[in-house]
Amino acid sequence: MAQDKVPPVALGRPGRVLEIVGAAMILAMMVVTAIDVAGRYFLGKPIGGAFEVTEILMGLVIFAGMPLATARREHIAIDLFDTALSWRMRCWQAAVGDLVCAFVSAILAWRIWARSQQLLMVGETTMQLGIPRGFVAAAMSLLMATAAAVFLCASVVALRNAIAGRRV
Repeated sequence: MAQDKVPPVALGRPGRVLEIVGAAMILAMMVVTAIDVAGRYFLGKPIGGAFEVTEILMGLVIFAGMPLATARREHIAIDLFDTALSWRMRCWQAAVGDLVCAFVSAILAWRIWARSQQLLMVGETTMQLGIPRGFVAAAMSLLMATAAAVFLCASVVALRNAIAGRRV
């Protein structure tokens, strides 16, 4: 039942910005792919670097979607124990799980950031377009840090509801 779900987190305007940016990146991937395929098959001239653009955008879309999926509680979940647990216990379970995920996401963000700095230091770029890979990794790191913050907020929301016993 919908009312038995642990409540989502409201992201407000920042969430809307992430939605728009993610949608724009998906649209860009579709346009680049369509033009590349049409150019390849009809004109014999594919777009140079189309694969790199698609590869970078795909990675960024995934990392941009993490905070959104987290806030809406749309991650893949196994609900083996949901029928055996009370609503309040499900909130406690979500709070602890979100806290663990926040910790893991923060560590991932930190390590991706460290790698981005290494890539920037050595000046590594993509092969065809020369896009600095360090900037792409830094953006992924910031998006992962955003996901960690959303997990932390989700944990607080679930904890408040578990303590208060409120259903949303």
